[in-house]
Amino acid sequence: MPNLVEWKDVAEPITTGMVFPCLEELTINQCKQLTSAPYHFPSLKKLHISEICNSAFENIWSKLTTLTSLDIWDMIELTCLPEQVLQNNASLMSLEIWRCAELVSISSHQNVTSLQSIRIIGCEKLMDLPNALLTLPSLETFEVIWSPNLRSFPSIQGVGSRLRKLGISCGDEVLSTGLQSCTSVSELCIKDCPNLISIPDLCKLHSLIRLEITSCPNLKSIPDLRELHSLIGLRIMNCQKLTRLPEDLHCLTCLKSLEIGGFGEELDAFPSLSSTSLKHLHSSLQTLYLYGWDRLNSLPDDIQCFTAITGLRIHKFDVMETLPEWLGNLSSLQFLSINDCKNLMHLPTAQAMQRLTKLELLRIIECPKLRERCAKGSGAEWSKIAHIPDVDIIV
Repeated sequence: MPNLVEWKDVAEPITTGMVFPCLEELTINQCKQLTSAPYHFPSLKKLHISEICNSAFENIWSKLTTLTSLDIWDMIELTCLPEQVLQNNASLMSLEIWRCAELVSISSHQNVTSLQSIRIIGCEKLMDLPNALLTLPSLETFEVIWSPNLRSFPSIQGVGSRLRKLGISCGDEVLSTGLQSCTSVSELCIKDCPNLISIPDLCKLHSLIRLEITSCPNLKSIPDLRELHSLIGLRIMNCQKLTRLPEDLHCLTCLKSLEIGGFGEELDAFPSLSSTSLKHLHSSLQTLYLYGWDRLNSLPDDIQCFTAITGLRIHKFDVMETLPEWLGNLSSLQFLSINDCKNLMHLPTAQAMQRLTKLELLRIIECPKLRERCAKGSGAEWSKIAHIPDVDIIV
């Protein structure tokens, strides 16, 4: 309701003294001009607010005491999450704040002992977080992502026994050694850390099943991974000073998904994946995502060894004009996505494409030259892909 300005409270009822006595869930989305709203919500448990004026939001939360879940999205006027929101809602279990561009800080309160999940995503001006947030006794998920101006990440020391999911985005050069104590963490994401040069040893994180290290342009090396035997998903992307892959990938015997790329832009080729020590990955890896950079004009030949993969995504190989003939050897492939390859014109030969007998979905996204050549019925490459059940070409 883009033109809604006022949601009026009704006159005080004579009988009950309140307006919404039973309402438990309230969602307000994309009412950018809404400046006022009722505040009689004595039973409200779940509140989702997106794109409304700060004054209306203040009305709504001013008397809330029963919240268990609070989501705040795209509130451009919000500069600080008021302490009263946490102080007055002792049963709050989940707090999410997404894309609040002016948010600078968040107050904390020890009263919210039930809080299990805190997620703060895409708040670019966020500068400070209190250490007390990570000492909450029930906390299992703590994610601060896409917030590169956070001066320092809250202390992790001593909180590792209960955390299950941890996301880190900050301006630190070196992450806290307390990360080593997070032995119960199953998912770890280190993302958008512009100054980060060092990550502490992760060898004690034996519960880790997913690890992501992305958009850390000054990171020069990846910590030892050899003890992470439970890892099934690994993502290392857009770390421009990396020039090689971790040497201990062969120890990751459970790895099913590997996403790599965006490495040292001075490199003319992808870091090698051909080591004989990676042989077990050739038969166990299921999905592979390759992210290129400007200097690359071809896919790494090493990946033709990964004959068991069922999904392959090729992204940002801008110079490449032709996909290799050996692509047809990936006989288990069910899903192939080609994304943002501006100069790509040629698929492998028709014979190679026909060997991909299990390929069910081909997705071509933002590849202008290939899109034209794959036009249904008329494109020069169409005959190569006409047999694929689902071809999705997106501008």
